[in-house]
Order: sequence, then C-alpha cells, then structure tokens
Amino acid sequence: MPIDFQTFVAIFATLLVFLTGVVLSYDTLEFTSYRIVLPQWVGLLLAAVTFFTVAVDQVLRGFIRVEEVQRRAEEVQRNAEEAEFRTRQANFIAEEEQRRIQERNRSAEEAERAARRARIEAGCRAGQIRFQLEPSEKHRRQLAAVLALLEEYYQTL
Repeated sequence: MPIDFQTFVAIFATLLVFLTGVVLSYDTLEFTSYRIVLPQWVGLLLAAVTFFTVAVDQVLRGFIRVEEVQRRAEEVQRNAEEAEFRTRQANFIAEEEQRRIQERNRSAEEAERAARRARIEAGCRAGQIRFQLEPSEKHRRQLAAVLALLEEYYQTL
C-alpha cells in the first residue's frame, strides 16, 4: 500500500504532537547514561513546528475533501449525461418505430385504394361488356351506377 504525501504529513503531525507534549511537560529527560536538558525555547519551537504541520495536514485534508466533492459532482453529471443520452436514444428509436408504423399505414392505405380502383375498373368493364352484349335496361342501370360512382369518387381515385 503506497503512502501518499497527505498520509505522511498526518503521521508526522501525530508524532510531533506527542513529542511536543513530552518536551513541554519535562525540563529534563534522563536516559540510562544520558541526561538531556530541555530549555523552554525548544518546547516553544517544537510547538510552532507542530502547529504548522497540523495546519498543513488540515489543508491537505481539505484539498482531498474538495477533490472528493468534485469527483462526486463529476460522477453525478456523467450519470445525468448518460441518462439523457439513453433517453434521447430511446426517443429516437420510438420515433423511428413511429415512422415505420406510419409508412406501413400509408402502404396499407395505398394498397386499399389500389384494390378499390381495381374493383371499380373491373365493375366498369363488366358493365360495359354486359351492355355491349345485351343492351337491356337492367345493364344500362348498372352501367349508369358505375359511371355515377366514378364521377363521385373521381378526385379520390
């Protein structure tokens, strides 16, 4: 596990706080064969260095918090952009499907119109042929009905 700079500063600050507490509490430190006299200015100097180190540690923690907030904000924004992209993609697919359905409906309507025209044409020809074969009143009425139908639906056919 690599130790980054902020972790190093936190460990160093903790050690300095401990050492400052020891130096400010005692005037002399005695070891087995050594005696160390601690003047007051050493404790104050160590306290100043400790304060500076703790301040640096807190600043670094603040930077880390700001970076985490920025990372979270970027992640939220990225998720929102992905959701918007998925929504646009779904809308595009739905629009394409709607266009296909409309095209199918137009094709079906066109086929229906073509079939209707073919039936009317067949009825017209059949009426003409019947009237030519036997020019009776019945066939004349059938032919007149077909002509009336053609005149009525002339624009839509």
